[in-house]
Amino acid sequence: MDREPGHTWESRWTHRGRPMRVAVTDRHVLPAARRELTLLLAGLRRGDATLARALRAAGRPVPVGPRLRDLVGVALGAAEASDGAVDPTVEAARLRRRRTPGLLPVCGGAAAGPVPVANWRAVTLAGDLLALPPTLPLGLAATATAQLARRCAQRISARTGAGVLVGVGNRVAVAGPAPPGGWPVAAGDRVVALTAGGLATADVRVDGGVLDPRTGAAPVSPWASVTVVAPDAVRAAMLAVGALANGPHGPDWLAARIGDGVAYPTPGRAVAPAPG
Repeated sequence: MDREPGHTWESRWTHRGRPMRVAVTDRHVLPAARRELTLLLAGLRRGDATLARALRAAGRPVPVGPRLRDLVGVALGAAEASDGAVDPTVEAARLRRRRTPGLLPVCGGAAAGPVPVANWRAVTLAGDLLALPPTLPLGLAATATAQLARRCAQRISARTGAGVLVGVGNRVAVAGPAPPGGWPVAAGDRVVALTAGGLATADVRVDGGVLDPRTGAAPVSPWASVTVVAPDAVRAAMLAVGALANGPHGPDWLAARIGDGVAYPTPGRAVAPAPG
């Protein structure tokens, strides 16, 4: 349903159980913005089939399209920037514990026996060729929705000159001129005014929540969730997920990396269940 809050126009709906939000400073841009996001969301499902094919190839390179190549590259970049705390191959442990897919479902099935150790360095992306070990399915949910929101906002703003906000689940990106007072976005139990960059929330309590790559279980953290506002939506997602994945060391880990961003943690301790 479209509405006109102040100087912006926006549309909200649900896609596969997750809230979607598109807002613009020019009402004539709204249909195109929603259409762009819908097309990008459809591309995620096509990427699932390619990821499944790469897993079945058992290490042999498989060609990928530009959109999936972009998402895999972002995921591997976040793994490197977080020193492995945000590891897309931790999905092997998630499959072992439960088989509920996220927005971008994990390809393939869980391997028999012990949970494989997460190891993002075992994934190879060379140009348009992706190679996955047979025991390490790739899950891109931690960063894919942030990148999707960022790409959509940037494209629409570049084409129209309008200010744009795109929200995919708990990842939000903005581009172009912000409305007076900024874009209101929920950050934990408060609302912040976002004028640039992006926002992401990570939570250990929800289905598909953060896992510790070292154990494959939910981390024992002093925070139940953390929301990060950063100059870039993907970086915000990396920082939020990494802060929780580092468990008791999360506050120090985040403080060393936050830079010009802002964090809004929610206190609470999550008890890590045994994997399997």
